[in-house]
Amino acid sequence: MKGTLTRHHSPKLLVCCFFLGPLLSHAGEVLNSHVSYEDGHYLVRLEMKIEAELETVYALLTDFNNLKQLNDSIKSSRLLKSKGKQHHVLFKIEGCVWIICKQVKQVQRVTEMGNGYIKAVTLPDKSDMEYGRVLWHIRQEGDVTIVHYRADFVPAFFVPPLIGPYIMKGRLLEEGEKTIQGIERVAQFEEEY
Repeated sequence: MKGTLTRHHSPKLLVCCFFLGPLLSHAGEVLNSHVSYEDGHYLVRLEMKIEAELETVYALLTDFNNLKQLNDSIKSSRLLKSKGKQHHVLFKIEGCVWIICKQVKQVQRVTEMGNGYIKAVTLPDKSDMEYGRVLWHIRQEGDVTIVHYRADFVPAFFVPPLIGPYIMKGRLLEEGEKTIQGIERVAQFEEEY
């Protein structure tokens, strides 16, 4: 089953949605998002704007023991080991579709590559994922930070073949948007204090 799901967000829609969000003083904005499903792979692309300094955003994304503060679907995250700019990080993530919830364990080898790039590779023998690659690029643009997120992954758990990919694509976009809101909320709090 192949398919794509793309969202282009109008400022009016984003303003409406964010006013309904819990306790958000400002709204991060998903500028562009795209999810596709091809040959068992979920491919995700997000481009986001955050009203915070690049250094703050980067520090939040590399605070491996506290990633759950960015998205409540992350039940826990823990730095297992570090050597220079390479880290092994354990995540436990819970996702729900309708009334079915699944907790997924994932160990990633995260590499800080410089120039705002962070690469994460899933270690399948220690994860509930057969395959996973993530690339973050964080850059300053004026007084906002632009975050590019690219991911390619294959779950090691059963996803119903007919409607599963469609539902998963929608959930991935929702989680991306929730994460960007969390990053901005925590970043603004840290920059104020």
